Amino acid sequence: MKQITVFLSTILLLISCSTQSTDPVETSAEIQTFQAPVADNELLRFAIIGDLTGGERQGVFNVGAESIYAMKPDFIMSIGDLIEGGTKDIVQMDKEWQAFNSKLNNRDIAFYPTVGNHDISNTTMRKWYEETIGPRYYHFVFKNALFLVLDSEDFSHDFFSELQMKRDEAIKVYKKDPNDFPYTEYAQMDQRKFGEISDRQTDYFKTVINDNKDVRWTFLFMHKPVWQDGKKKNFKKLEQALKGNNYTVFNGHVHSYKYTKRLGQDYIQIATTGGEMNARDGINMDHIMWVGLKGNTPSYLNIKLNGMADKTGKAPADGDKLCLNADGCN
Repeated sequence: MKQITVFLSTILLLISCSTQSTDPVETSAEIQTFQAPVADNELLRFAIIGDLTGGERQGVFNVGAESIYAMKPDFIMSIGDLIEGGTKDIVQMDKEWQAFNSKLNNRDIAFYPTVGNHDISNTTMRKWYEETIGPRYYHFVFKNALFLVLDSEDFSHDFFSELQMKRDEAIKVYKKDPNDFPYTEYAQMDQRKFGEISDRQTDYFKTVINDNKDVRWTFLFMHKPVWQDGKKKNFKKLEQALKGNNYTVFNGHVHSYKYTKRLGQDYIQIATTGGEMNARDGINMDHIMWVGLKGNTPSYLNIKLNGMADKTGKAPADGDKLCLNADGCN
């Protein structure tokens, strides 16, 4: 009798367990499945490097160059002054550009230069640049975005020669006493501060803008801030041609970072990526600018070189041996 009772108890327990296991499990939400990311063929990403000259601090640009390569942008842009220049010696020009290319070490990432006053310091350098490096001003379209690269040193042959003589005189003064440089004729010239674009260059870009009205964004690059020159009207003609379009303007030359909202658009002055830090107006910093464009909305991020670290935790290109912070650096 005892055995039968145990047997019946076991059967009832099994039935009870079986009944409980078939009841549906209540959950607060459906189980989600993670999918692989979808490729975005319209996503555009590029890096911008700043001034290297005016007294390049050796090794700093290498940190930026190696960091950019690790980030794998679609391409690299510049805002000019990539070599020290100031020479008519073609061998020296070749040497300086080879040195820059070696430091850039962009390998399979395309690079697009903007010409600066150090890159074409005189008519000899200008001719050499056009024959060796490429056009002084140009444009291209990539992923339905328009890129306009201007020459802010677009002076006549005669004026360029005059400018060179005044520049050479000012450099002699600077070497004797830097405090006297601001009082030289060259230092006070509008062309030294803002540069110039010719009628021919203006007409070229007006045509390009009108032929590409359907792009989702336009990016303009120049070395000197020609847009700040209230006396010259050529850049205002380009702004008029761009009316109704979305665009961003980048410039360098001043060696400090500054952001301006103008005509409802972003005007961004890039600082240095190894050049001399001497500006009193704006932010002194060594950096690269990272630009992204997704849909019709651009994004901008300034990345300071003193924040870079490779997979070992050290700054790229032996950057730990350098002073990469504007505060307290000599």
